Amino acid sequence: MIVDSFAWIELLGGSVHERRVRDALSRADVVVTPDLVLAEVARKLARDGVRPADLRQKVQDISTLSEVAPITVDVAVGVFEAESDLRRSARARRIDPPGLSDSVILSMARLRKGSVLTGDPHFQGFPETGWLGS
Repeated sequence: MIVDSFAWIELLGGSVHERRVRDALSRADVVVTPDLVLAEVARKLARDGVRPADLRQKVQDISTLSEVAPITVDVAVGVFEAESDLRRSARARRIDPPGLSDSVILSMARLRKGSVLTGDPHFQGFPETGWLGS
């Protein structure tokens, strides 16, 4: 299971999807977090006013609960195809285009033959998605 920023923020923030994220993580054989997701989560939590010491602990918790995976050459090469698929889907659904991190996450999921745990609408409808949305 590849965990997206959306899912980590739901878990760390104690939001409505927290229980579903916990359950999904407990059922997964392998939990992977792309390294770029650590930066996204830290940025979001800092913007939300989380104190630096708490911020560090929350990001450390992600590292404890999952394998933090780097962007490898193979992941980078797969980004273009992942981005093309995400952009095509976004255009068809008339939502904002995806960011680079979405493309990295989808590329990593495809390479590892895993699923993305998320509620980010950019991933909705993709076979690689473990959907948290309503």
